[in-house]
Amino acid sequence: MPRNKISDIVEGRILQLLRWEYSQSLIVNILKRDGIHVSQPTVSNVKQKIGRQRNSESKIKIFRKKPSQTPSIIKKVIEKIDVKEPPTQRAIAKDLHISQSTVSNIIKNSGFTLRKKQKVQKLTSSNVMKRGQRSFKLYRRLARGRYKNFITTDETWFYLDETSGRRKVCYIKKTDPDYDRMIIQQNTSRPKGFMVWGGVSSQGKTTLRFVTPGTKVNSNYYINNVLKPFLTKDVPRLFRKGKKLKWIFHQDSAPSHTAKETIKFLEQNKIHYITPQEWMPASLDAAPMDYSIWGHLKQQLNKTRIDSIEELKKKILYEWRKMSQTYIDKVLASWPRRVLKIYQARGSHIEHRL
Repeated sequence: MPRNKISDIVEGRILQLLRWEYSQSLIVNILKRDGIHVSQPTVSNVKQKIGRQRNSESKIKIFRKKPSQTPSIIKKVIEKIDVKEPPTQRAIAKDLHISQSTVSNIIKNSGFTLRKKQKVQKLTSSNVMKRGQRSFKLYRRLARGRYKNFITTDETWFYLDETSGRRKVCYIKKTDPDYDRMIIQQNTSRPKGFMVWGGVSSQGKTTLRFVTPGTKVNSNYYINNVLKPFLTKDVPRLFRKGKKLKWIFHQDSAPSHTAKETIKFLEQNKIHYITPQEWMPASLDAAPMDYSIWGHLKQQLNKTRIDSIEELKKKILYEWRKMSQTYIDKVLASWPRRVLKIYQARGSHIEHRL
């Protein structure tokens, strides 16, 4: 509708709706419901020019929101997130009087990404120094596919109360008074469980060996109940003489592993192994059994409820047999890369770099 055909009544209605901060498209729809047909450009024309054309003393002022992503706001957001214990995006938005989406966009556009914190082993300054010094030599022994000659072994504990079949997350309405589902109650008594020894290689898995509850795993027990069966049964099966592969034994720095009697036994049997002086201390992040194999096995166990120790043993053996060599090969292939990252990090934590 041409501008000069607008009546004073229609013009007044438009001005009133503009003062109430209705959008131009909404004004068109409101007037249309009242039987008044005007176009959006007409409303815009009234908004921008009515004051000058009518010599009005009170022109319609157009207020635009101040851009929220100003250099000052961006700097404040970065200062809040670039700390050890950053607040939530919602808290940042509330504090700076901007939207949460603006905070999220600033973080994304500034090159930051949200990562879940991971539990890591505490490293002393001595640990860090030794890891930095020993990592590159170990990397060279593993690189170029040489990790395929290793049998890596370890022990871990399995507990009955860790196999409840319950997920560690839940969804609950704010109005729901039943908060019992939000907690996982732990048994305050000593948990029922046992220690298990096992190992993997590019040629397959060792037999799992269960430690009788209450048994003290010293060097004597380790030699007679673990190493001797391992050398007489597992090694010949995994690395047959016809393959001509010089296998290397890997274990961590547990007391029973580094005891003089254990080292003497390995030397007498001419076993090629990673010595305690070569292995990096406090390095679960560089031991395949720790950083992946045991965790995968426990994750599978937690999918179903297990009610007895005997049932737990059977389930462990079942899941161990079911674990594919393809998965093991993938875990072992990441071993050299992890050790190299420890060297590049000068012995510090690497979980956040993976």
